[in-house]
Amino acid sequence: MTDLDRLLIAVALACMWISGYATGRGRPARALVAWADWHYTIAPRSDPRFWIAAPIVAAAVCCLWLFRPRRSWRNWRAWHDLDRQRALPTHTPSRLSDRRTPKEGHPQ
Repeated sequence: MTDLDRLLIAVALACMWISGYATGRGRPARALVAWADWHYTIAPRSDPRFWIAAPIVAAAVCCLWLFRPRRSWRNWRAWHDLDRQRALPTHTPSRLSDRRTPKEGHPQ
């Protein structure tokens, strides 16, 4: 191994360290996913931004299920239960319905 090889290895390691540090500080993946999420939910399907954002969102969802499966499963169950609760019919409490409908023999 020559001195030039050692110098190239040192420069390559320094570049990798600097790029890793910049990526960690700047968080470009988080910004990209936020941009894609915004355009996936807001842009119409005829807009090219929707079709650019769709694979980014799909990759982010796959990464969540791959790296955080328990948290993803709990979030999905919580959202599913919340949707199920919203679908239930609402009931007026009996004390309120008694006030709204007059009973026989009681003047209003």
